[in-house]
Amino acid sequence: MKRTLIILAALVALGAALTLPYLGAGRFVIVLLTQLAIMVTFAMSYNVNLGQTGLLSFGHAVYLGAGVFSSLYLITAIGAGHVALPLEMVPLGGAFAGFTLAAILGLVSVRRAGVIFAMISLGLAELAVAAAMLFPSVFGGEQGVSTDRMVDFSLTGLGYGRPQEIYMLVLVWAVISVAAMVYLSRTPLGRLANAVRDNPQRVEYLGYAPYWIRYIQFCIAGTFAGLAGSLFALTYEIANASVLGIHMSANVLIATYLGGITYVLGPVVGALMVTLLEINLSRLTEAWLFYYGLLFIAIILFAPRGITGLLVDAPGAFRRAGISGMVTTLARWVPVVGLIGGGTVILVELCYHVSNSFDPREPLTLFWTPVSAQNWAPWITGAVMMVAGLGLFALNRRNAAPRRPQTGDAS
Repeated sequence: MKRTLIILAALVALGAALTLPYLGAGRFVIVLLTQLAIMVTFAMSYNVNLGQTGLLSFGHAVYLGAGVFSSLYLITAIGAGHVALPLEMVPLGGAFAGFTLAAILGLVSVRRAGVIFAMISLGLAELAVAAAMLFPSVFGGEQGVSTDRMVDFSLTGLGYGRPQEIYMLVLVWAVISVAAMVYLSRTPLGRLANAVRDNPQRVEYLGYAPYWIRYIQFCIAGTFAGLAGSLFALTYEIANASVLGIHMSANVLIATYLGGITYVLGPVVGALMVTLLEINLSRLTEAWLFYYGLLFIAIILFAPRGITGLLVDAPGAFRRAGISGMVTTLARWVPVVGLIGGGTVILVELCYHVSNSFDPREPLTLFWTPVSAQNWAPWITGAVMMVAGLGLFALNRRNAAPRRPQTGDAS
């Protein structure tokens, strides 16, 4: 039943994504959907390492960057007539670049899992950024490398100058990539990767080499990361060394955890949330990265299986508790979330306004109300809301904790 609902939801989402460009969607919506498709592909490739194989990487953006820069040069070569390749096939070049780099670096990286692998991946990421800055003739330095995707050679005859055209190209490749990664997760290799993640000693006892299983999975993840980088290059037509950096790697790590690493399609949900937060929340406040981090911490602490886990568990929780139980639960926890969230927003916005605004004496708008950071009232209001919310949280936790039966004295 759950699988049927997931398939139906995926088909509905795909149908909506395919029809939106023809329903008069604006340029902003098309760009948002294009960015979402790229992020979904990138996050799914990351989960091949983390969720399926147990390899926590802090440098997955290196393979995205390999696809980005190789595709930028490949598009330029196609436009100049040096390479006879349709523009639609450029993502294959990015995938090959990601695979090649992963095949080289994976020989050393996946010898160990856990903390050792994470530290190696972080070191390789910093090394890649340093190398990119040392070779500005290749990576373009701070200005980056640019290209023009409007070439003469394409299978469809489209020029791919309009956002709707490049969106459809990116969407097709994203759907193919996601479908391939979902299929691979259900093959014997995918099951062995899960076994290596959970108990590598037992896998080795059964006659399989955990190193080679990790290595193959690592190469697959690098391949699809490179393909995502190629979609990035086709969309933005410019990139610099920042695409290799820790920010991109942290972004995909957060997206994957938010969605849920234990679910194959969890990164899709996480990518949707991260993309919406980056584009919309950054337009509302300068402190969006701070809220971004708070959300990540909250998910790790209170929903370790991610948002997908909450969505999957919601129907069962509703059946067990019933309407009255759900109403009681909401009545207990909605005020807690509202007080802690509201108090946090007030205090954070006040701090950012005092430290970053051109004139701290000017009023700022909090919850559609102009307030002055020079007045103590909003500071006290935010602090009182925080304390009250934390107090209610502690009270609810104490009431929800199972009570130990009291045992009397046998004598």
